[in-house]
Amino acid sequence: MTTALPYASVGFSLAGGQVTWLLLVLMRTTGLVVTAPLLGHRAVPNAVKAGLAAVLALALAGGASAVPDAQPAVLAAPIELLIGACLGMILTLGFHAIEIVGRILALQMGLSLGAVFSPTSREEGTALDPLFAILAGLLFLALNLHTGTIRVLAASFEALPLGGGWPADLWLLAARMTALAMELGARVGLPLVLILLLVELSVALLARAIPQINVFILGLPIKVMAGITVTALALPNLVTGGTMIFRFLVDGITSGVVR
Repeated sequence: MTTALPYASVGFSLAGGQVTWLLLVLMRTTGLVVTAPLLGHRAVPNAVKAGLAAVLALALAGGASAVPDAQPAVLAAPIELLIGACLGMILTLGFHAIEIVGRILALQMGLSLGAVFSPTSREEGTALDPLFAILAGLLFLALNLHTGTIRVLAASFEALPLGGGWPADLWLLAARMTALAMELGARVGLPLVLILLLVELSVALLARAIPQINVFILGLPIKVMAGITVTALALPNLVTGGTMIFRFLVDGITSGVVR
């Protein structure tokens, strides 16, 4: 004789307003996951991105707030998607600023002449691009910004309530942060570029003094060797500069959007 074990039935239902609420939260989390650093990389499968956006929406829906006179869901949903995408793009600027340093160095070293197609970025890149991309990713993780991104997203629901429309100053903040991040990236790479410029000037003076030397054959290997040496010696300064760029972006988005 067998006896049935007691069981508990669990029911889950959402009212119409709760479905709309969860949809708007999902739109913002989806926009951020698609454009955020590392999370929105092309190498991450779309199914993983969709699952992460859904998990974040369920986790953050309880702390989200909405304006009293919220817009209809048809109008509010694309706005919430753009808000999340804009937040993620601002955080991604740190990667672009650090990669600019590598592009400038590669151009000065002559490596841009041998640019090849990268399957991960889906664009032409130089031999220095993977180094600076990995450096930016390691800095992002070392500074614990992968969890900081989620904290910024969670705080944005309080600073920018659901259904409140597009914030008027968000585009201005994004444009200002883009300009300043690119400027910081150029400043970090400027000392290295000046050293390589002096090397190129020395090669030109040598070719001027000894016309028999083929400057094209001699100059390119010298610049490449000098660039590799300078980059290796300047790695601590590059780490410091990248840390400054990431902290600047996080502080800027926190003070400009979240607070």
